[in-house]
Amino acid sequence: MTTNAHRFELIETMRADSQGQIPMLVGHLQRLQASALNLGFNWPGRVAVEQTIQAALLKITTPASSTRVRLLMTPDGQLHITTAPLPALQTRPLVALASLTLDSHEALLQHKTTQRPWYDPTTQWLAAHHDFFDLIFLNERAELCEGSRSNIYIQQNNAWLTPPLACGLLGGVMREHLLSTHQVREAVLTRTDFEQPAASLRLSNGLRGWFDVLRAESLFPRRAFP
Repeated sequence: MTTNAHRFELIETMRADSQGQIPMLVGHLQRLQASALNLGFNWPGRVAVEQTIQAALLKITTPASSTRVRLLMTPDGQLHITTAPLPALQTRPLVALASLTLDSHEALLQHKTTQRPWYDPTTQWLAAHHDFFDLIFLNERAELCEGSRSNIYIQQNNAWLTPPLACGLLGGVMREHLLSTHQVREAVLTRTDFEQPAASLRLSNGLRGWFDVLRAESLFPRRAFP
């Protein structure tokens, strides 16, 4: 455990529906609490966090079909919440491999924080390439990890597989739901698995759920990706 003298904050990014409800709220709260306690943040209590979220939702004056709710928690337990309409996801966005390699031993990969410098170049690149939803990272063993904003899944033998946490990735709330409901299972996946021409790919995150993507590695040189 570390002390609470951090210079970063914890993040939860959630989707609220048109009724102002967050379907995956329990999972978000569980993950936030686990990270807060593990990293030495002051945890204000689940009831207080949920009340702060609900108060922010009540301030939405023009409800959209879906709303992006972003929560930041400081090391001393203060909460800051912003909301914005969530645009519709394009039918089948593109995905490709990033050139940067992740270190599977980096402990912060398993916590959603503002301390994510390894994803900064990808975030900037995605902002200029709107056909892409994400870039997928490999670790030092050439195993698939995750995207900068999503978990990844590959279908093999009619089963959907996703990398285990030990590969170096965040346990996404939607990923945990899919695992607990036995819709997916964990397995070590490699770059070769990703690059199979006939591979069926999906991504997931708390905002967008679980959705199909198209691999675009063959369309662009790898040096084009950060």
